[in-house]
Amino acid sequence: MDAPYSTYGEVGGARSASYSHAAALADVGKAFGRRLSTRLHRRVAAPTVDDRLRQCAVLAFDVVGFGDRRRDDDVQLYVRDALYRIIERAFGSVGAPWRACHREDRGDGVLVVVPAHISTELLISPLAERVRAGLRRHNKLSSEAAQIRLRMALHAGHVHFDAYGVAGQTLVHAFRLLEAPAFKSAFAATPCELGFVVSDRLYEDVIRHGPGLIDPDLYDAISVSLKETEARAWVHFPPGTVRPALNAWPHAVGPAAAGA
Repeated sequence: MDAPYSTYGEVGGARSASYSHAAALADVGKAFGRRLSTRLHRRVAAPTVDDRLRQCAVLAFDVVGFGDRRRDDDVQLYVRDALYRIIERAFGSVGAPWRACHREDRGDGVLVVVPAHISTELLISPLAERVRAGLRRHNKLSSEAAQIRLRMALHAGHVHFDAYGVAGQTLVHAFRLLEAPAFKSAFAATPCELGFVVSDRLYEDVIRHGPGLIDPDLYDAISVSLKETEARAWVHFPPGTVRPALNAWPHAVGPAAAGA
């Protein structure tokens, strides 16, 4: 009778030790999981200052009349696909890697945040010309309902990156340029496929110096008056374009009149 009792006790003790070991391992696993979760949370929720704030160029694009009733769902999807292909191809052709840029879809447009190591000069010229060429080819091969007229705004400054995307006054100003009534009116008065507006900062820092093939005489000043924004910006007109009368800053048209 003693032997079976002894055997049962040994087995029971072994099981008890096994359960204790398993519980200890579970506690270790939970502790490790908590530490890993805390580290990942810190990386996402509290990035370093360098990760949060960067100097970037910002490009905002918007398709004119995207919600036109002639554009059913199929046409809108076709236009969106064409828009992305045109912009991505244009970026690649000027040596600005598309994958290096932060992109956000806007339904009827795109926001592109370009890292500082990519020259802003390239984003002025030849990028605008490459986008225009892509639009012309698309429109040549597409139906009337699928034609694309595109507004494009360029600005540069500090951009905040967080877990949700990007934010900051630089982005706000870029979209103020894109939606400025004076810019929309100027573009609507031309037959151009692409309307291109740049901030006063970029005009002063880059365009007015005429680097490369950039011609400051192809830009006219406009007044941007939208919500809380009151500023000067510059609309580009391709050579040979009949320039419309503009709501200029300060009440005159052209680089000389604007004090450039």
